Amino acid sequence: MDVNIELFLPEIIVTIFAFAIMAADLLMASGERKSLARIGIIGSLIAVIIIAINSEIRGITLFGFFVQDSVAVFFKVLFLLTGMLILYMAQEYEEKIKQFKGEFYMLILFAVLAMMFLASSNDFISLYVSLEFLAVTLYILACYTKEESASVEAGLKYLVTGALASGFLLYGITYLYGATGSTEFSQIANVINGKDVSGFLAIGLMLVVIGLTFKIASIPFHVWAPDIYQGAPTPITAFLAAGSKAAGFVILMRVMFTALGSIRPHWVFFISVISALTLLFGNLAAMPQKNIKRMLAYASIGSAGYLLMGIAAASQLGSGAIMFYLFTYLFAIAGVFLAIVIFYNSEGSDGIDAYTGLSRRSPILAATLFIGLLSLAGVPPLGGFIAKLYLIAAVVKEGLLWLAVVGVLMAIAAMYYFLLVIKRIYLWQPKIDTPIKVSLINKALLYGINTSTLVLGIYPGPFTEWVMRIANVLFLK
Repeated sequence: MDVNIELFLPEIIVTIFAFAIMAADLLMASGERKSLARIGIIGSLIAVIIIAINSEIRGITLFGFFVQDSVAVFFKVLFLLTGMLILYMAQEYEEKIKQFKGEFYMLILFAVLAMMFLASSNDFISLYVSLEFLAVTLYILACYTKEESASVEAGLKYLVTGALASGFLLYGITYLYGATGSTEFSQIANVINGKDVSGFLAIGLMLVVIGLTFKIASIPFHVWAPDIYQGAPTPITAFLAAGSKAAGFVILMRVMFTALGSIRPHWVFFISVISALTLLFGNLAAMPQKNIKRMLAYASIGSAGYLLMGIAAASQLGSGAIMFYLFTYLFAIAGVFLAIVIFYNSEGSDGIDAYTGLSRRSPILAATLFIGLLSLAGVPPLGGFIAKLYLIAAVVKEGLLWLAVVGVLMAIAAMYYFLLVIKRIYLWQPKIDTPIKVSLINKALLYGINTSTLVLGIYPGPFTEWVMRIANVLFLK
């Protein structure tokens, strides 16, 4: 039997701890449920340690459906770190959810598990099953505050749009199977190498790409993002922004570089156009927003456009830039959303107007938003600047100068709408002078996140070399 348990031991650990949360929830009083989040954090940390210990173990198992390589290891660690931050954030936000149940934490851990399986998908069948597993958990989490009409409406839109995108993806996989006779990535690559891209192959390629744009919130399946980001519980909004986007791009990297890499000239322009349109729409639509979560939703769409530049480059530099961007993006988005959670717990508002004069009420929250938003905008010397610089360099190197110009212009647009928020925070007088209390643990975590964002921008060398070595795995023949 082709099963090597060592290769997916971290997934087993996460599964055990997810069920442990379910069991513990039955035994705990409602006031003790915050400890359930700690169970999930401990389980995720153990999984990270196991990955570190077995970091050199590589191979393919489960009859070719599951691959463990450097790319999978990188993304699994990224997903587990994301899960730990979101679980902590959810713990802080718990009291704001009426009829809260411990299953909330369990669903977050199951979503992380689905992302880990996605990172190791080596076949369209395992990819699709893992993707739907992730989708179901996120559908439930997005509309968890069912007493609020905005949350229910957002969850319904997410479900309907997700089902449509799933149909596109499934039809695309069917056409690719019809054209190649296989669903396994490397076998598809061997069959289509040097083959004329037409008929079933061309239709399958187009449908698969369109279907995958849903998970990364890019055009044409971007319409769900603003409503979901605004209506979902804030920790889940952060989870969608950081975790779900990274999951979408590890899929795209596997599919486009491993399965369809040999026909790159036939899809690079298609991806480039999607990237440019996504950049334009996301950044321009973010400008007039009055709700900070909705503004971040459009900014997230813009970020998907930048990451698609790395896909369009289809090179080691482009792939490494995607991974570095997602790594820096995690810290920036986690800091921003943790600050939003703390602020919402105190003030009960996500309106941008409510942040007026925040620097005088909570210097640490103001500094976190300042650093996080400017990193998302791509301002030096922060990590986001280096990430965008590498992505733009990747498309320039491949001759896509027009796409690089769009990327630079939209970075300027992002600076504009983020600076409007920062202007309110630092230059305007607060409507209320009451200080916002931030616990010592939250302060320590915010300081750590801010320091990480600064280090990734000031001293990126070791991290960029690391991701470039990992990215090389995708292009080894």
